[in-house]
Amino acid sequence: MQALALLAAAATWSAPQTVSAPHTFAAPLFASADQKGNVLAAWGWQDGIGQTAPTGAGAVRVRGGTVSPEQRAPDGLVAARAYGDGRAVELANRQVDTRGRRWRLTVTDGGTRTLATAFILFRPQLSVAPDGSAIVAWVESHGARQVVRAATRTRTGRFSAPFTLSGRGRATAVSGAAGAGGQFLVAFVRNGRLLGRIRPSGGHWGAARELSRAQGKTHWQLIAAADGGVGELVWIRHRFTSPGRPGARELFGVEFEDTWGSVQRLERDGAVGPGLYPDTDGFVLAYAFGPNSAAVARVRFLSRHGFGPTLDAAAPQGGLRSVSVAAAAPGPLVVGWVIPNPSGDGAGIGYAAALDPNATAFGPREQVTPNEATFDMRLVRSTGQVRAFWTARPEGTGPSVPLSKIHSLVRTAVRAE
Repeated sequence: MQALALLAAAATWSAPQTVSAPHTFAAPLFASADQKGNVLAAWGWQDGIGQTAPTGAGAVRVRGGTVSPEQRAPDGLVAARAYGDGRAVELANRQVDTRGRRWRLTVTDGGTRTLATAFILFRPQLSVAPDGSAIVAWVESHGARQVVRAATRTRTGRFSAPFTLSGRGRATAVSGAAGAGGQFLVAFVRNGRLLGRIRPSGGHWGAARELSRAQGKTHWQLIAAADGGVGELVWIRHRFTSPGRPGARELFGVEFEDTWGSVQRLERDGAVGPGLYPDTDGFVLAYAFGPNSAAVARVRFLSRHGFGPTLDAAAPQGGLRSVSVAAAAPGPLVVGWVIPNPSGDGAGIGYAAALDPNATAFGPREQVTPNEATFDMRLVRSTGQVRAFWTARPEGTGPSVPLSKIHSLVRTAVRAE
């Protein structure tokens, strides 16, 4: 009876609406809202497999609850962010040779500008503040050197010429953050050391500050965000297993303004896929936590003394991934995630749970998507509603479905509050 009562209390989601044409693959998926609650959702796509397979990108905008027809987005899309009142920045990185050693990095906001044509490593990073201030950061290979480069703009001006923030050593990860009025951060890993550089609004780039070091063979994941003069840098230091020493996925965070705060260790192990999401009082940190067989969607709220204690959105579930948050008033904070179904191909069902204002625990689990082979899901708050976007294959997927019959779609639904 108690389980039935919880199910009855769970909020419902609207029937799915397909917003994209079908393609073999649809990824990555981005969704964000501007200051007026208008939403941009954008995704890359590919038809077939191989070097000659057609590629492209699509996007839709949501105004007042109405979803636009699908629009073209830049081919090679690697990031997209809404800001202001209906404006957006789209970042694309497209291979222009057959050896994977020459890429063209472009940024689009009305017009399109080429930032670099080079041997670009890893995925370039984009951050956009609500007023349009933005930074693009990337890593270029120059022989034995892996150089960290960036381009910035203040508010809605033109992007600067690219400049070098680290010109020596071997950089293996990068992230950037843009705050209102032209406050910027770039963090990067060089020769096993996590370094950060800050440029205050109206100031100059400060010297690199060491924030962490690798411990043996290490993989890094960096996430940064800024707003209102205050920002956060969060990273996972994934130390691989070595003889006599188990591996660990440690999670750290540090606050920055014009200078750096103290580094805070948030998890000693088990953190996966962190993200920083805007909230009324700053940011919410969300990530998957725990072993793959029993993971939770975990959140932490930012306070004056760093990130606060943990709050889990639901009971442990096997294979939990793709954690995202729709925060900011009005209404509850809603956390979403994807759980694989038994087919074994990684596809699954999207779920969510809500934290009402002043509540101390999340409400019951809500099913967001049908059982239609959902791969990725993003939540965003739009004009007072929480809206989900996800990629799925409603016609089926898996080894028994021929490649020519695979149809990936982008779908959306709205939460009833």
